[in-house]
Amino acid sequence: MRYFAALLLGIMCGFVQAREVDDLRLIQAHVHLPALQLWLNMPADTEIQREQFNVSVGRHPAKVLAIDPFEKTGEGVGYIFLVDISKSLKSRQLVQIKRSLFRWLEGMGPHDQAALITFGREVTHSQVFTADRFKLNNAINLLAATDMETSLYRGLLEAINLGRAREPGLPSRRAIVVLSDGMDDSLDGVSVDEVFKQSREYRVPVYSIGFAVPPLNDGRREGLKMLGMLSRQSGGYFVQADPEQLDSAYEKQHQSIARAYRLRLDCTACVADGQLHHIDLTWSDGQSTLNDGFDIRLLPQPAAADPPRQPRSENENESGWPILIFAVAVLAFLLGLALIYRQRLAQPKLAAEQTTVPPAASTIAKSAAGLAVTLTVVAGVRKGRRYRLNVAERATLGRAGNCDLVLDDDVEISNRHALLQFMNGKLSARDLNSTNGTLVNGVPIHNDYPLRGGDLLLLGRTELRVEF
Repeated sequence: MRYFAALLLGIMCGFVQAREVDDLRLIQAHVHLPALQLWLNMPADTEIQREQFNVSVGRHPAKVLAIDPFEKTGEGVGYIFLVDISKSLKSRQLVQIKRSLFRWLEGMGPHDQAALITFGREVTHSQVFTADRFKLNNAINLLAATDMETSLYRGLLEAINLGRAREPGLPSRRAIVVLSDGMDDSLDGVSVDEVFKQSREYRVPVYSIGFAVPPLNDGRREGLKMLGMLSRQSGGYFVQADPEQLDSAYEKQHQSIARAYRLRLDCTACVADGQLHHIDLTWSDGQSTLNDGFDIRLLPQPAAADPPRQPRSENENESGWPILIFAVAVLAFLLGLALIYRQRLAQPKLAAEQTTVPPAASTIAKSAAGLAVTLTVVAGVRKGRRYRLNVAERATLGRAGNCDLVLDDDVEISNRHALLQFMNGKLSARDLNSTNGTLVNGVPIHNDYPLRGGDLLLLGRTELRVEF
């Protein structure tokens, strides 16, 4: 009977996948206004021309510039492999997962990168984004089933957060690949509603491989259903896998990611106001019409870096040496005078501060190891005040006396308001369910949010500039 149930589930999932292939699906968007890029799947054997597309962003129309098969764009994909290392996996299934991931790496293009996140009782970034096949192979080789709990929801949140990273050199397109039965038995308090909320707000497609060992009970059915719904909402796909043959499921998902198109758009009327706007896309060839859409937050773009200077000729470099040496000497002399003058002024001021500032608000350095972070108050009661914090792993900010950084002069800050974490060489911020929330550059955050030098962190009425 249990084999009949498994066969029936496989037939049903195969029917769902057949319907998905014959539909238009928006996968992901990359915005750098006025330019936009959309990635989408189209039905097989469809004649596609850019004139057949009609796109709007909110109430503003977007001009379609080009439509190209993704394989011809020369771009890469940032893959995020989310791997279950709980003991719900049998040893031979883990061997299959490793073999499938090795094959995936072999099929990666020259511009592709990949990261590896494992989830059991804890969620671990086993390998950050890299194109180094040796590092990726080594991280996969080290996979082992060790934990008794399964923190699937926390793992999905971490993968979505990693998929939002906008670092130089990373491919714009991302894909989360996860194998799971959809069950989460951890006690960390993360709910499936949080996962769906983050997936709606920060669209990173989830390509999930669902597996469940017969007999199927109600809990396993609901877990697989959740994975299917999450994949569909995020722009990805769901594949039902035979627990004894996981290789073919990974191959199907790899093909789904490769079988895509890139649509380049121009939206001169769009404004990066930090709000959610609905992208609506319609395709029609005169006989049939397909439509899809999702919400996207139009965030202000960071200031562009200064363009690189053109190298000077050899003669210009030689003629400029005397002037350069003279300028450096004058600058060093003036800098020395300024430092001496500043030191003399600072001595009485420092003595006064030491007698008036309470210990909780003084400079904090809990550990000599870690990342040195400077937080400057740019708005609030103590505007201009600087706090120095060494974040070894994590540091809490709030009004409570046991916080690593005590901000007790703002009544709108919660006792334990926000958390700074330094992991894998990166600093991130997280809201600790505070009353008034935590904002980075004016945008509310809910999970680990990567920070960069110059970001503005708002707690209550106190805004801090982060420098490190």
